[in-house]
Amino acid sequence: MKARTAVALSVALSLAATAVAVSYSRKVRPLFRAWGATDEELAAPMPGDDVVTDPSWQVTYAVTVAAPPADVWPWLVQMGIGRAGFYSYDMIEKRLGLDVHSVELIIPELQGLKVGDAMPFGAFDLPVVSLEPDRLLLLEAEDSAVGAGSFCFELLPVEEGTRLVFRGRARFAEWDVESATKSAAGLRQLPMILGFEPGSFVMFRRMLLGLKGRAERTAREGRDALTAPDGWWAERVMAMDQQLAEREALLDEGEADAEATIEAETEATKEAVLESVRAQVADAKARVEKVRKGIRAEAATGEKANAAGPDAPMADDGPGPVHVADPPEPAPAEPES
Repeated sequence: MKARTAVALSVALSLAATAVAVSYSRKVRPLFRAWGATDEELAAPMPGDDVVTDPSWQVTYAVTVAAPPADVWPWLVQMGIGRAGFYSYDMIEKRLGLDVHSVELIIPELQGLKVGDAMPFGAFDLPVVSLEPDRLLLLEAEDSAVGAGSFCFELLPVEEGTRLVFRGRARFAEWDVESATKSAAGLRQLPMILGFEPGSFVMFRRMLLGLKGRAERTAREGRDALTAPDGWWAERVMAMDQQLAEREALLDEGEADAEATIEAETEATKEAVLESVRAQVADAKARVEKVRKGIRAEAATGEKANAAGPDAPMADDGPGPVHVADPPEPAPAEPES
């Protein structure tokens, strides 16, 4: 009965997981993969598509910005960790270990991005492989251990201002979004994917809205009003360096404390082991000494008996010696007649 129950439960769980995967693939994923994009934008090829020809993950997001491409561009090219940030949720990114500080100013020192430079993006840098001012920014990266990816930003002039279209494509070395949502064998990857796809959607959507808001503010107030004054970026870099130095100092202190704790625990462990060994040795020595005393007592008893001689009375703790009579002499033979 128990075996049947276990089998039934296993089948039920498998069916439920499959139902979740199918429902997620058909109803939820499209929302995460095509926010704001039209059918034409989803179907249109974009630079970078040829780099990741078999993507495990692909999204196309779009938003209309009430500002010309020239007002969007300065905010776009200054993005990155250690640069102007990503205009998304800094608190979430910091919880993920990323030192991100999104700014509200256009930074002249960061406007010189060019092909061959790298934009720090998450835990890795994305090289710039194509750049056309006020129109296109393409970032691509490939790593045998991680996979390959491309991020493309296009600024398309429209009547309302600018159509900002973003396409992200990636092929992951260790897991595959498509197989995980289409087969039972891929279900083991589902927890990671259910966290990655919604999470990336939330962050990228906010990034595009952050670009939109800053660009529209630039169109209203003018670029000069939002440009950082001379020396502002240098002071900010010094402040970030100081914060990093303080963080490194805290990490070093934490590492030293951890090493000291481990060493103390190791010493305590050594002492406990030594105490146990000492106790075992002492117990063994006591047993040996007990045996030795018994041997000495038996030897002393034997020496005392030898000194008393054979006629000494025997102790009552055992039978006395047995005396065997001499055998009789044979009778003399009779003379012959």
